Amino acid sequence: MKVAIYVRLSKEDDDVRKNPFGKQESESIQNQKSLLIQYAMDRGYDIYDIYTDEDYSGADRDRPAFNRMIRDASEHKFDIVLAKSQSRFTRDMELVEKYLHGKFPEWGIRFLAVVDHADTDDMANKKARQINGLVNEWYLEDLSTNVRTVLTHKRQSGQYIASFPLYGYLKDPQDHNHLVIDPEAAAVVRRIFSMALAGYGAKRIVRALNEDGVPNPTLYKKQHGINFYHYNESQRPGLWTPGTIYSILANRTYAGDLVQGRHKKASYKSKKTLNIPQKDWIIAPGTHEPIVSIEEFEQVQRQRQARVLPCYTTGVARPLAKKVYCACCGSTMQVYGRGQIYRYLRCRVRTYQPSLCPNRSIPVKLLDAIVLQRIQQHLDCYLDAQKIDLTEILQQAEAMREVHEKELERLRRELQKREHALSVLTQDKAHGLLDDAIFRQLNASYVQEREDFTRRINELEAELSATAPDKDEMRRAAHQKAKELGRPKELTFELANAVIESVRVGAPDPETKQRSIQIFWRF
Repeated sequence: MKVAIYVRLSKEDDDVRKNPFGKQESESIQNQKSLLIQYAMDRGYDIYDIYTDEDYSGADRDRPAFNRMIRDASEHKFDIVLAKSQSRFTRDMELVEKYLHGKFPEWGIRFLAVVDHADTDDMANKKARQINGLVNEWYLEDLSTNVRTVLTHKRQSGQYIASFPLYGYLKDPQDHNHLVIDPEAAAVVRRIFSMALAGYGAKRIVRALNEDGVPNPTLYKKQHGINFYHYNESQRPGLWTPGTIYSILANRTYAGDLVQGRHKKASYKSKKTLNIPQKDWIIAPGTHEPIVSIEEFEQVQRQRQARVLPCYTTGVARPLAKKVYCACCGSTMQVYGRGQIYRYLRCRVRTYQPSLCPNRSIPVKLLDAIVLQRIQQHLDCYLDAQKIDLTEILQQAEAMREVHEKELERLRRELQKREHALSVLTQDKAHGLLDDAIFRQLNASYVQEREDFTRRINELEAELSATAPDKDEMRRAAHQKAKELGRPKELTFELANAVIESVRVGAPDPETKQRSIQIFWRF
């Protein structure tokens, strides 16, 4: 009789010794082999092969030696599978039924377990095997629950539990659950945030990093002796991609707040991971030294939420991107025309329904020049802290509040319309009035609009619910900001972002042809 010996250990023992061939093998594996070899010899079995899986769970279906043994069993290369216990073979009840009570009898394979006396040739033993299978699976389920509870507690207490440090950080040698800054990688992270704040798009940032020969996070970790693997590594080895840039810019951990629990396994039996809604992420504030300030991080998030897109030719966003609104109807003003000279801003409503808005287009260069001049004047007023008059700022804040309230009211009406449209669309589909292709197209469009409206409504509600700022603090912050900015000579995206909340462009006066341009300042 030929016998296949199967041994498995889910976690490597602390007591490790080297065998004569230099490979490390845990003492538990050695003991299992010794026991099973002696058992086979005592009964006169011929050992066909010894299949060993170390550091694999009993519920793992991707165990290499286990699957090789199953293939050999299907070809009847041996007669008996010998294991220390049924749990060494598997802790998955489904696999117990599939192989011990299904495939093995079909293939003429006998299963023997030395310790718990499982034997597929003994029919009276079947119920005991099934009970053992259930107990083993319950053990895995309880173990998974306990591990998740412990890990959740660690996350909530601000302990970093990932196997590898986040790019830009190292694990503290004194405490592996604490992050410390890696100066070399942190400089790259700061560069990425700085370029994003200056209006550079992800593709432009990627091009700059790749041209400068900066290794991407995966290659960087390997260069520094970290055995890290990324599933997408083989497609663009060592190169940055826009996805990597977006991931870094969206990670609040770089601002000093530890963000964990963004994903979870579907179940203890599955390797598939599920995304967790952002509201359920575990965030521990101030756990480590930040690479970027919280103000810089939040500014980047505002840019991303506003969907500020870089210019196609330069890769840098326009200075006033997503900041210019029509003073007549409140809609955004969009850029039209080609090149840098013949470009102008036009009210979005007027573009589609000219009769609903009397406003006219305005050249981009003209508006940029006017705004730069107004910024210079504005900053001059704040260079002397004692002369700062908050009256205009407070008036503008109240005016902006009224604008936001009107916009909020309009968005709520639009949201109700989209909800109604989705309801009607679903009914039409159910009654067979729409085919699948048209339904999917309209449904996707309405759902996207609903998400956009909801996001903007949440932003406005948060702004309107904010408490009134302290006047002394406003004066101090305004003076400090003005000193930092000095007297700029050029309107850039970074400058406009730092100073301007929004710009409202009015229609030309019928007589003077002059138009009002109102700027709402950040300070």
